[in-house]
Amino acid sequence: MDIDEIVDGKVDPEDLKKYRQAYEAQVQRGEPSAVAAFTYAHGLIHGHDRNARMGISLLEELLRKEEEDIARRDYVYYLAVAHTRMKEFDRAMQYVDILLQAESHNRQAADLKALIEKRMRNNGLLGAAILGGGIAVIGGLVIAGIAAAARK
Repeated sequence: MDIDEIVDGKVDPEDLKKYRQAYEAQVQRGEPSAVAAFTYAHGLIHGHDRNARMGISLLEELLRKEEEDIARRDYVYYLAVAHTRMKEFDRAMQYVDILLQAESHNRQAADLKALIEKRMRNNGLLGAAILGGGIAVIGGLVIAGIAAAARK
């Protein structure tokens, strides 16, 4: 699966509903399993932004509780994915750098880092273009105002 698909993929609302029901059923019985919580969190981060926040919280909670390195790696990776989706690139980069410090050969993490850097550049250029366009419009209005005042 391509990194863009991993980051930008959407969850089917019916699947998310199933994940939520399974998670909530386990919550009702006590502590939900890590698998149920992760599956639900994964679905949430691939849904709407408001759901992604809840998914991030679940992943952070799993990360605090988990002692197994493989599971922790998955949680950190999907926290980086979630923050990338939310355009919180600095936070995403922190998580992906943690992965790469532990596993410099991790291809998925390296691909995600490259995508984050690309999106940071694109957003920076886009932000500069918007700012430049706004300044040009304001400058044009000021010049038009001066020209109108000079004609009076």
